[in-house]
Amino acid sequence: MKLKRIPWFDNIKGLLIFLVVFGHAIEVYRHTAGNESVKYLYDVIYFFHMPLFIIISGYFYRPNKFDRVVKLLSVFFIWQLVHGILSKLIKEQAILTLTPEGRIFSIFEPYWTMWYLLGIVVWSVVTPYFLKLKHPVLISIGLALLISYAENVTGWFSLRKLVNFYPYFLIGYLLSEKQILHTLSEKAKGLKSPVRWTALAVLLVYLGGMLYYTQIPKGTEFLFMRESYSYFEWSFIKGAAFHVALYGLVVLLSISLFFLVPMNKKIPFFNHIGIYSVFVYLIHTNIIRVFRPMMPEEAAKNPALVISVGLLFALVLCWAVSLPIVRAVFKPLVEPSLNWLFKKDDTTSADGKIPAMKSALTDNGLTESK
Repeated sequence: MKLKRIPWFDNIKGLLIFLVVFGHAIEVYRHTAGNESVKYLYDVIYFFHMPLFIIISGYFYRPNKFDRVVKLLSVFFIWQLVHGILSKLIKEQAILTLTPEGRIFSIFEPYWTMWYLLGIVVWSVVTPYFLKLKHPVLISIGLALLISYAENVTGWFSLRKLVNFYPYFLIGYLLSEKQILHTLSEKAKGLKSPVRWTALAVLLVYLGGMLYYTQIPKGTEFLFMRESYSYFEWSFIKGAAFHVALYGLVVLLSISLFFLVPMNKKIPFFNHIGIYSVFVYLIHTNIIRVFRPMMPEEAAKNPALVISVGLLFALVLCWAVSLPIVRAVFKPLVEPSLNWLFKKDDTTSADGKIPAMKSALTDNGLTESK
């Protein structure tokens, strides 16, 4: 059956991956005195960008895709090694890490953004079991509250982040399975749709509210979902209340953003990079780590310059990485062939090969055509 892409999801992914690159480009400069506007933009992005990416991944999740899980895991290991080699080259840390824990290549502690790829692997494995439960989302939130209250949680596998962000994956799946998003999209057609106007109101209130949120001490760290409640000096009740409120607000904002993006028309540039967002996701952090030290110290104190350079950098990087020649060079690392690992079965193609890997980011905009 022929497949065609859904412009709606590619548009959203393109906008999100651009914000990811922009956010990472300005990340270290939000701490500089006088850069309050940089911190505001950073917090605005971090409040929703990863939850929405995860919701989209959950939306297109389908059980019983063991070969895809293995392939995603192979990509995780490959890029962990790439990050490790780069760390050695720029003298951040050694590739071979000999510690009391005996980590090699830091495989079990994801570099920077790699936790998301590992998360998709773990969530894909555990979701079939959660779906057997009566209230999977509520149970996943309960586990998130408990692990956020607990102290001394291991950093291996970015465990706290994986548990805390998992409810978004389940919510995304249920938005698809229960056809909630589809039902709302039918009501969101036309500029005069109440759904669209409500979504716009939510966005405007959010942007206004973030002017206050960005002033809260440790507010940004709360969005990372990697610290315990004790880090914020919260009791379990207080931490759980903020935590649940965050889930609700993020889901409301994420669903609203869906209906502020064109559904049937491609957004120039962003639709294209959305199709190849996995390439941008995997490659951009390595480029940022190389070029970040080149920013002059005085320039870093100018928020307008930081934002302008960050926007330009994100545009150029997203465009460059999505070029055919760049994709061709990195394809073996992004879409590795594992034909040697799997048996031939009903899923093999006519030439006896397993279909090329489609990662959780690259195939999120596919649907079956009638």
